[in-house]
Formats: sequence, structure tokens, C-alpha cells
Amino acid sequence: MKDLKRLWLISLFVKLILAALLPLSADEAYYWVWSHRLQLSYFDHPPMVAWLFYLGHFLEPLLNSVRWPAVLLGHCGIWVGVELLRKHIDLEKVRVWVYLVLFSPLLGFGSLIVTPDLPVIFFWILSIYCFDLVLQKKDLKSYAGLGCALGLGFCAKYHIVLFVPAILLYLVFEKKWRDVNWKYVPVTLLSGLLFCLPVILWNYQNDFQSFRFQLDHGFERPDYKAEWTISYVAAQILIIFPWVFWSALRAKVPATLRYLIYFAWFPLIFFFGTSFKALVEANWPIIAYPAVFMLAVLYPRMQQWYRYYVGFFGLLITVAVSMLFIPSLRNMDPKVSEPFDYQKLAKETVEYQPLYGNSYQMSSSLWYFSKTPVFKLSGISRYDYFDTFPEAKPQGNKFYLVKREGNGLPQWLSEQQWTYQEIKRVAPDFVVLEFTRP
Repeated sequence: MKDLKRLWLISLFVKLILAALLPLSADEAYYWVWSHRLQLSYFDHPPMVAWLFYLGHFLEPLLNSVRWPAVLLGHCGIWVGVELLRKHIDLEKVRVWVYLVLFSPLLGFGSLIVTPDLPVIFFWILSIYCFDLVLQKKDLKSYAGLGCALGLGFCAKYHIVLFVPAILLYLVFEKKWRDVNWKYVPVTLLSGLLFCLPVILWNYQNDFQSFRFQLDHGFERPDYKAEWTISYVAAQILIIFPWVFWSALRAKVPATLRYLIYFAWFPLIFFFGTSFKALVEANWPIIAYPAVFMLAVLYPRMQQWYRYYVGFFGLLITVAVSMLFIPSLRNMDPKVSEPFDYQKLAKETVEYQPLYGNSYQMSSSLWYFSKTPVFKLSGISRYDYFDTFPEAKPQGNKFYLVKREGNGLPQWLSEQQWTYQEIKRVAPDFVVLEFTRP
């Protein structure tokens, strides 16, 4: 157990150092902007990611350490998994599970990036732990704990709702209805409702626009394309790793852990189904991975195969970190260089006020790096949180807009007699425009 604690602490230290050194991605900067205007919830996602950034505000003088509260919470999820598994399997298998998580591209290196995935993974693992207590102890405290974990998970990301049908499938197919202490189920429901109340209230006050946006986002395409399903399956096998995937399928699961089958495979099958309706992003089934890895370590040959997994993803992580820290390498990929481009752009445009951006990514990044509010110009791109700001439309007779070359302008500018002139270009493809009106 001491070796596991040492591994957990060393990996946490490495994560905190890297998290402080890496500049915030555009999406992270967007959530950081949320944390400066706290709400019960938001249009794009529930509020947990903004709350975590808010807790890190006092750390902002230390490079990018504003990430630390979220990174710490995500890393604590690993220890919750350790506490769950060590009750059922030997510590050597638990150690292998920790390595699978640490070297996972999304659960490991990806946990340095603060998105809604980070807290929802913590609460998903915590919910599994609480469900295990429900089955073993059947007491009031366990049922209440499960509701609290699910409610807070709903404040992290809506995908936590998949936990409930996974439980129901387990109870039905494993014939475990008699293991449920039904008099405490209302306690789970009430505690869950209480802890997800911020999201429910916000949606009620805002015509349920966040719920509707997420549903449309997942089922938005009218015509099916086979590449959606093919890319989904290929991505999941690659991210999970073929040997790990095979081990999880072949594992002989003890009776006390059979619920893991449902927490692992149901989310993957659910998003496989949605891939026939719309394009599924690779990270959406991330909630399945902890349980998939738990199943994989139950397969005997995984004790040897995990070394190939660690070697493969360890090499990829090394390449990724090198690309981030070596300018000549990161400039090979525009997505990798994007945070550094925005960091430079913030310095080049700080003198132009009031300044607007042409996307939430650009506006958020410029706001974060300059520590000066930069709003997205209303209607210049798809509707998002910035469009709810009263500042989204300039009130004076002059403002500045920074955008990428080739991007258009909203129609209302000409309707309100705004005219513009180009005043500056910034590499690689940014242009600063000055707008005036009579």
C-alpha cells in the first residue's frame, strides 16, 4: 500500500508542475471567464468547472496554477478507485489499474486540462464507490452518499445521468433487486436532487436552454454518415488500447464486482448508438474508462500486457510534452501552438480598448492572458455564453476587433453604420480592425 501512496503522490507532483507550466487552452480560458461571473449554471455546461477555477484564483500569480484545484480533484478520483478495488482484488492488480489510468491519454495526461470531464470522472468513480457501499452495507449513509455523488456529478457534466440506467441494467440482468434497501431509495433521490438543484434552477429560469443545447448537440445531424460510427469505434479502441479492450472483454468478473460490466460498457454502447445520429467526440464516453480499466486488470495476462500500454502511451505523452515546450515542434500543429499564439496576441493587442474577439476561444484566451476583459462580438460566431453579456455589443462610438483573416462580420455592424479600417496584423493570421461610427 505504501508503494501505491508513493506512486499517487509522485504522479500528483508531476501533474501540478506540468499544469502550472502549460498555458491554458482556449476552452479552459472560456471556463476561466465563467469563474469571473459565477452562476448557478451556464449555457454550454453545468457550473462545476467554473467553481473549480474560482477556487484557484488566488494561485494565478503562480504561472497557470489556477488549474490546481481541478487537477487535485481529478487526481483524488484515482485514490477513490484504489480504495474501491483494494476491497475486492489484490494490490498488484490495483497498481496495474493506477498505471492504466495515469498513462491514459484522456484520464492521465488529459487530466492536466481543466474541462467538465475532470470533475465528472471524479464523481463517476465516487458514485461507483458509493454504489459498492450500498450493496455491501445497505445503510442510510451509503444511499445518501450515492445521491450526493450523483447530484454533484450532474453539476459537473450531464453525462453522469448514464449512471442511473447502468444501475437499472445491473439490477435487472444480475437479478439484484432484492439487494436494494428500498426504504432508503427516496433518500438517494432527494439528496441527488438537492445537490443538482443549481443546474435545475438555472435551466428553469432560462427556458431549459442548456438541456436543449446539449440534446441538439448530440443528435443534430439529419443525414447519417458511416464515418461517424467508424471513427467512433476506431477512436475508442485506440484510446482504450487494443490489449486493454480485449482484456476487459475476456475478464472473469467476481460476483461482488459485476456491476463494473455495466458502468464500463453501457456508456460506450450508448454513444455507439448516438454515432448513428451525429458525430460523437472522442472524449464523450470518458466516464466508461475507469470501469473498463478495472475489468481489464481482472484478466491474468494484463499483468504483462500493461507494459506495452505504458510504453506506447508514455512515448506519445513524451512527444506531446516536447511539442508543447519546443517552439519548432509545436508550430508544426496549429492546434498545439494555438495557446501560445493567443498569448503572443494578447501582448500585441493590449493597448486597444475596448477590444473584441471573433470567437469565444479567442476572446477568452485574450482575457486570460491580458487579465483585461475581452468580449466576443455579438453574432460573429455561434451562440454561446458571451452572447448573454450586455457588453457583447459596443456602446460607444469606437471599438477594436481582432479576428482571423477571412472570417466575416455580423450584419448588424453595417446596419448601425459602423465603418472600419485595418490597423495591425499579427502572425500567424490575425488582423486588428478599428471600428467607428458617427
